[in-house]
Amino acid sequence: MDAFKITLKDLRLLSRDRRALVILVAMPMVIIAIVGSSTGRLRANRAQSRQGLTIEVADLDQSETARRLAGFLASYDNVMVRRAEISNPNDTMALKELKIKRPTDNIDMRLVIQAGFESRIRELSTTLLTSPDESTRKDGLAAVNLTLISNETANDPMMEGLAKTLVKLSLQNAILPVLAVKVPSFRGAARDSVIPTAWEESNAAKAAPTDTGNRVYQFFIPSYTVLFVFFLVNIMGRSFLGERDTGTLRRLRISPVSPVAILIGKTLPFFILSLVQTIILMISGRLLFGMSWGPQPLLMLPVMLCTSAAATALGLMFSTLAKTESQVSSYGNLILLSSAGISGCLVPRAWMPPMSQKISLFTPHAWALDAYSELLTQEMPRISTIVESCGMLLLFSMAFFVVGLYRFRADE
Repeated sequence: MDAFKITLKDLRLLSRDRRALVILVAMPMVIIAIVGSSTGRLRANRAQSRQGLTIEVADLDQSETARRLAGFLASYDNVMVRRAEISNPNDTMALKELKIKRPTDNIDMRLVIQAGFESRIRELSTTLLTSPDESTRKDGLAAVNLTLISNETANDPMMEGLAKTLVKLSLQNAILPVLAVKVPSFRGAARDSVIPTAWEESNAAKAAPTDTGNRVYQFFIPSYTVLFVFFLVNIMGRSFLGERDTGTLRRLRISPVSPVAILIGKTLPFFILSLVQTIILMISGRLLFGMSWGPQPLLMLPVMLCTSAAATALGLMFSTLAKTESQVSSYGNLILLSSAGISGCLVPRAWMPPMSQKISLFTPHAWALDAYSELLTQEMPRISTIVESCGMLLLFSMAFFVVGLYRFRADE
């Protein structure tokens, strides 16, 4: 009950501190917008595309062979196939634009399956059907009514060559039923051919409309959210110093309230503020920047709670160690910036040397980022990774709180 009264009092004080609210809410939004736009979606998308290939398929043929081609293409690891929206199949100008205009944003390549694709396949001789590479050697994929177009600002010959190879391999599987009609010996292979999940029904295709062009913010928003959550260290340090100077903290110590209740009461307001800050940033990221919350958004709640607990416990420990305003500013900023840099808040941990990646695990930031990355970038998030990250964050929280409690009692 005593801790609750202290919490209510501090919440009223925090609501009047506009500087803290600006630092924790407004500043992250401004920095996310500036860094996201200045870095450019292109560079972020190109960097992330090295981890996979995104191909947009415009199926103008609407045949069984065309669907098989897209399905087998989508079955490759690290290949994401998305459907091009064709509102009106009779709109010749729109269809012509699909064949000519280069894709933008996070679409690496566009495969246009032109009308008459299946008919063209059926016209090919048995020799060409059994050697699809031979049929596309002279005139390229255009020989079978296929067109492959690379991104307008990232013409990468290696990526284009890889895409062509994958299309040809998929084509070999796609034409098996057609080939079996002409060559009886292929009937068994055609019958046993396992058709992958239809690409228009895949998770990648369903996520395409909400995720297009915004992958850059899938990194920046959680990274800067974690970064600014730990800015509570400075704010809590100044709050404790202010109460020391006014004598409020001394009066609490000589009161019958236990030290644990005092620290809980002093920590809870910042924990609540941290949660509100995180929720606002995540909602803003969704509404303003089109960030996806992943397939299981409810799993973000335990990550938010554990991250806020670690941040406020670290702030508590720092508040009991810092003695002057200059110490809060200098040491606080040193802790915040160094931990943010080594943990992956500023640059992805995957870009760091292996040793730096291991060192980063000594910071709570890295575990929070691992959990957010698993939730926001994976089609099937692993619960074990979320549990492990939350468990480590709680361990950090308990360790920071114990040290803070020890220091608080030692100053009595």
